[in-house]
Amino acid sequence: MMRSVLRIDRKHRGTATVEFALLSPFLLLLALGVAEFGWLIINSVMVTNVAASGARFFAGQRGTTTPYSDTNTQIKASASSLKSSNLSYATSVGNASCSTDTTCALDLNNAVKNGAVTSATVTVTYSPYKPLLAGAFPGVSNLLPQSLSATAVERVQ
Repeated sequence: MMRSVLRIDRKHRGTATVEFALLSPFLLLLALGVAEFGWLIINSVMVTNVAASGARFFAGQRGTTTPYSDTNTQIKASASSLKSSNLSYATSVGNASCSTDTTCALDLNNAVKNGAVTSATVTVTYSPYKPLLAGAFPGVSNLLPQSLSATAVERVQ
């Protein structure tokens, strides 16, 4: 009885090694794909949080003289984990976009007239988005976005 068990064991020696050698490239690709997707999601959430922080701050700037530059400072401070040179943003009050302190201050001050509620919008773009494994797998970078963008809207206070 003992002899037959040993004979069967010798026949299957190395089977696990061969199976591992055949499956390990696929498991490695799966693990790297999960890591890359996680990196994309983390960066996307960070850009969304920066846009929300910027919109919240911008909506509360009614009555100030430098709302556009102060919002820029707030966005850069909120994006400490992102490369700030890759960030760009656009602001608007109601349907009118503003890109200077004077126009933004005027639009924010005129936002609450006759009880009308106006929204302040901040759109943040992070471009170029750098994948975690850039260049490691040719062709895979084409499947990922070149930039990440998020828009947040807050009510002018």
